Amino acid sequence: MSEKLGLGIDLGTTNLLVYLEKKGIIFNEPSVIAFDRESGQIVAAGTDAHQMLGKVHGKISVIKPLKDGVISDMRAAKELLSYVIGKVENLTEKDLSKTASVICCPSEVTKIERDVMVDLGMSMGISEVFIEEEIKAGALGANVDIFKSKGVMIVDIGGGTTDVGVISYGDIVLSRTIRMAGNYIDKELTKLVKQKDRVEIGELTSEKCKMELADLRTNGNLITNRYAGRDIVRGVPKWVDISSEDVKQVITPAMEEIVKLITAVLKDTPPELSADIYQNGILLTGGGALIRGIDTFISDRIKVPVNAVSNPLTCVAEGTKYLLKNKGNYLVNPLKL
Repeated sequence: MSEKLGLGIDLGTTNLLVYLEKKGIIFNEPSVIAFDRESGQIVAAGTDAHQMLGKVHGKISVIKPLKDGVISDMRAAKELLSYVIGKVENLTEKDLSKTASVICCPSEVTKIERDVMVDLGMSMGISEVFIEEEIKAGALGANVDIFKSKGVMIVDIGGGTTDVGVISYGDIVLSRTIRMAGNYIDKELTKLVKQKDRVEIGELTSEKCKMELADLRTNGNLITNRYAGRDIVRGVPKWVDISSEDVKQVITPAMEEIVKLITAVLKDTPPELSADIYQNGILLTGGGALIRGIDTFISDRIKVPVNAVSNPLTCVAEGTKYLLKNKGNYLVNPLKL
């Protein structure tokens, strides 16, 4: 990568992280962009656009370019990335033409979905675009040497998808993905409050509630917070009390499905690699790794040690710097370059 600038992109359903060679992570904000409907001009992006969700008038369109881990709006995704890279680092099209990029995606996206990501990079003027799996990048970003003979299991619980994979000798041996993760929990929490309290809460409120109250520990303290919503019977604003037990009621079924996914992957894992996983434990990455008690919850059910990495939100983006070094050459250990 001496002759080309390296650009790593963790194009997540919830957050967009951009890594620039020799600079580190230059952007870490929500994957949201807002346009003026008449002129098509960008009004806001990232955190500023995220705060506009559910609050704008008809002249502004707020878009999430990704759904369930893949690009659902190509134009919005391109505009978001171009805006971020240009605004943060003032990179021109000429600069991007001398750039090689790694874009990370869930392990089970289709070839068509991968091609869309390549087209996204090419449409921005990037000369070389490589697509890599998030679980591989996440392991490298957590300083795990995946090029050793010992098998490693990564569970990445993101916003749109949960990815489970086993890595050995630098590549993925097997993996599975389900489209059940943070965004699914937000929607289910909204449904619960609507059914139980006859109050409708917004997307931002639901996400905030999850982040503040999510707790899977059996001995966790019962916490109740008050949130504002709309009374669906009278149509007026109303306060609603939501407890950590309410959130736990929503999170538990989703986590049970993730446990089933992990179990299914373990059943198909070769015995020698299974022994390594039992000795080394399972690593949790992604925003879901921040849920209190999630490591114990999973460990108690599958009887294997489970640990969250120290940098679950940024490890994928940080891992792209190693993937940029070997550019798809799996026989080279980028940790030693």
